[in-house]
Amino acid sequence: MNIVDTIEGFLDSPEVVNALDEVADKFIADRLLEARQRRIYDYARVKEGMPVDAYVCGDLEEDAFQISRRIEALDMIIDEFKLGHEAYDFEAVEWWDDKEGLS
Repeated sequence: MNIVDTIEGFLDSPEVVNALDEVADKFIADRLLEARQRRIYDYARVKEGMPVDAYVCGDLEEDAFQISRRIEALDMIIDEFKLGHEAYDFEAVEWWDDKEGLS
């Protein structure tokens, strides 16, 4: 019996296939959570008044909006892989000029 036959034999096992599915889901969810965390960091920086220019140059509000769209999309996808995932609360971060009463 060669290695290919051995591997194919394992893939006939529902337990092995389920275990591989769980590993793949965990790996994907972890990568998505990392990407989400980077976008949240960028979003908070823009809301603090620091230009990130992640998607739009020179326009803090539009850049924040574009970043927020990516966070929302990632939240929707992560929810498919991770039970109990909570979407990001965009209201929790104020604009820098709102904090100081400048707007």
